[in-house]
Amino acid sequence: MTSQQLHSIPKAARLFASSALSLTLSASVVFYSSTSQAENNSTAIPAVLQGEWQYGRISSIQYQDQYTGQSAAPNGSSDRFQVAANGDYQRRRLIQIDTYNCASNLFIEEKGKVKVEDRQLTFQPTDSTSKGQICNSGRTYSSNNTAKPETYGWSVETNEYGRQVLVLDTLDGKGRAHYGRPQ
Repeated sequence: MTSQQLHSIPKAARLFASSALSLTLSASVVFYSSTSQAENNSTAIPAVLQGEWQYGRISSIQYQDQYTGQSAAPNGSSDRFQVAANGDYQRRRLIQIDTYNCASNLFIEEKGKVKVEDRQLTFQPTDSTSKGQICNSGRTYSSNNTAKPETYGWSVETNEYGRQVLVLDTLDGKGRAHYGRPQ
């Protein structure tokens, strides 16, 4: 409607048309905003899962070579990952087993997307590197993009020290790990 056409109608009608136009614009802005938020919320990662989590256990028993007197590296495992609000993740895992003169380890580094549905969390790697050693440096291996998606049941609990702990359960119910926030 042109300015000349608007002034040709009675003042009361102009106010009504102007108010209706403002109401329509306001309603469409509110509608657009809430639609945008709904779309963002459906792909967002719950705030309680966002950030950095770590798990790790190192054996308190070390082996000592009877002939050289040198201690072997400890046995243990570590899993550390970061999850962003948009679902991007980075994860690094290490497993080390050392028995007398045989040190074996596996290091996996990956990144990708985390998908959360109900109480299940799935790591979907898009890029990964695996490196390892079997008993000595002469038997090493390396591979790229071999990490597969992994799905866990998840919950967040409060431990006896009042800290949040992320609990990941394997779907077969045989494995459970407690992840804490790095200190």
